Amino acid sequence: MSTSKEVFNNLSDCQNEYDILFNKYNYLSGLLNSRSESYDECSRDSNIEYTKPLHIGAIFIILVASYIGTGLPILATHIKKFQIPNYTIIFGKSIGIGVILACALIHMLQPSVESLSSPCLPESFTEGYEAYPYLFALLAGIVMQFFDFSFLSYITYKKNKKQSLKSIDSNEISTSSSNMVTPSGNELTNSCSEGGHLHGGSILMDTKSLKTIEAYLLEFGITMHSIFIGLTVGVVVDTGLKSLLVALSFHQFFEGVALGSRISDAKLTSHWHETLLASIFSISAPIGIGIGIGVVSSINVNGETFLFVQGIFDAICSGILLYIGFNLLFKDFPDDMNKSCNGKKYQFILKMGLFFAIWLGAGLMSFIGKYL
Repeated sequence: MSTSKEVFNNLSDCQNEYDILFNKYNYLSGLLNSRSESYDECSRDSNIEYTKPLHIGAIFIILVASYIGTGLPILATHIKKFQIPNYTIIFGKSIGIGVILACALIHMLQPSVESLSSPCLPESFTEGYEAYPYLFALLAGIVMQFFDFSFLSYITYKKNKKQSLKSIDSNEISTSSSNMVTPSGNELTNSCSEGGHLHGGSILMDTKSLKTIEAYLLEFGITMHSIFIGLTVGVVVDTGLKSLLVALSFHQFFEGVALGSRISDAKLTSHWHETLLASIFSISAPIGIGIGIGVVSSINVNGETFLFVQGIFDAICSGILLYIGFNLLFKDFPDDMNKSCNGKKYQFILKMGLFFAIWLGAGLMSFIGKYL
């Protein structure tokens, strides 16, 4: 009897130990699963469906869409056979303003916020200061304003210096040597003071130089952005490629329209110069796709390096495009509106049409941002 009781007690003890071990196993298993899930969130997934020929085809689709969007405004300006009314050209430029502003906020700043606040980044970075994307965008806008003003001031100074030298030379030829230089040097002083006066007043008047700078800054901003967008398309799996490809095609087309209108408006020195700027933008996204195809087996889009680089560059490009977009909105848009609408029949309707163009461009890019 005592023997059976001891056996029963031993069985009970074994059952208790089994329950304890089982509970510990469940706890450790759940802990490992949670850690593996958090690790998988930031690690590269090797079990993906990826068709390389499909992604290679996307390169040519995006290339054509980019060239068409960029080339249309330029060709419309130079080829007289098109006979496009001036109001239509201004309407397209207004669409471009809306595209630039929406691209800056929705296609660049928002992805930058997502990248720089990712849980895959160190907690010391994400929790220490949460406004890094906005800080980078702010600094980019301020630096671009300083660069814009400094470069334009230098161009104006050089131009006014040449004008001053020409005026001095003409005075030397038209006046006698006795009147050319006085003991007090008044003639030379007056010439220099006139040059300085022109310099101070023409900084804001040299619109050609300003438009050229805007075209270059816009080129830089959207080209860098397009490379990262193309890289995303290059590494995306087959299930998400089709919708992303459609969205990116429209994205590149409308960005191309915005850039092409600025390039044609800048009236650069040669057609080859315009072709070069249009080509640099048009091949930027395909280059990104090509890089993505080449490194798809090794790159981790959730890794720290990729998130840092993409987030910082998107924020900087966002600040640049915001500066350009608001500059165009507050300066070029009113000037274009006055030139194309004032004194014409249905003046109010024509002006509202240009406002609608801005809203249309911003709305289209905002819609595309849902899928890109």
